[in-house]
Amino acid sequence: MHILITGGTGLIGRTLTEKLASEGHTVAILSRSGGDFTWNVKEHYMDPLALQNVDAIVHLAGAGIAEKRWSVARKKEIVDSRVESARLLVDTLVNNKHQVKTVVSASGIGYYGSDTAELNCTELSNPGSDFVAECTQEWEKSVDPFTDQGIRVVKLRTGLVMASQGGIFRVLTRPVYWFIGAILGTGKQWQSWIHIDDLVEIFHQSLINSSATGVYNAVAPEPIRHGEMIQIIAKKLKRPLIFPAIPTWFLKIILGEMADLVTGGNFVSSQKIQKELTFTFKFTSFAEAIKKLTYV
Repeated sequence: MHILITGGTGLIGRTLTEKLASEGHTVAILSRSGGDFTWNVKEHYMDPLALQNVDAIVHLAGAGIAEKRWSVARKKEIVDSRVESARLLVDTLVNNKHQVKTVVSASGIGYYGSDTAELNCTELSNPGSDFVAECTQEWEKSVDPFTDQGIRVVKLRTGLVMASQGGIFRVLTRPVYWFIGAILGTGKQWQSWIHIDDLVEIFHQSLINSSATGVYNAVAPEPIRHGEMIQIIAKKLKRPLIFPAIPTWFLKIILGEMADLVTGGNFVSSQKIQKELTFTFKFTSFAEAIKKLTYV
């Protein structure tokens, strides 16, 4: 299978490219620069040659949710980087000859809202109403037009990705390693996570399994409360947690609206992907999942 990946230079894209190559697939990267083919979402341009002989597209492109403080302009950039990039892909497919049969799009568990307390979130749960939830809803809607072209579409609502190569794991571990780590908020908020190896295998299965369609939660079967997560990390690093929990009100002063990302949480179910795709997770326990991850 020949696969085109957008956003292929990020953490998930790099790891997925290696995985797909090891499975005998060929991969091309569509990027603003440094990829095999170029595109410019703001100018609504994409090299049509990128579609040549492509069987499937993995759509990962999107500005980082937590990279910068949420100004009005930054919020627009976050949404547009997802929605407009999908629109560009659709328009390019419509206006050029192609053989694409599958599109697998990243999404996020932020769809349910930044904080769903004790609710067990399934793929049928109602969406949230905060910024991240509304952004994710627009993100998912933006890939629906692929179905009008007879293309199978899979949307993967991804949890917190645990990986040595970057991402949230290093954000969580570095303060603990340097003896300045602390629990954020109450510590009772649920964290739905997934190991990078399981995530890229879910992407792989979504590509090759023709029965996969629609939305799936890409999270490990055992969510963990934030406080316990930080304690497990501290134990792994052999570091004490010296500082008291940082209260929610203080985080809101420092981070503004973005504080919802760390003070809220979600208990998200993986039952659908386990039953419908008979997917077996390699890592179900958070403590086991981070055993071999590097952290500095």
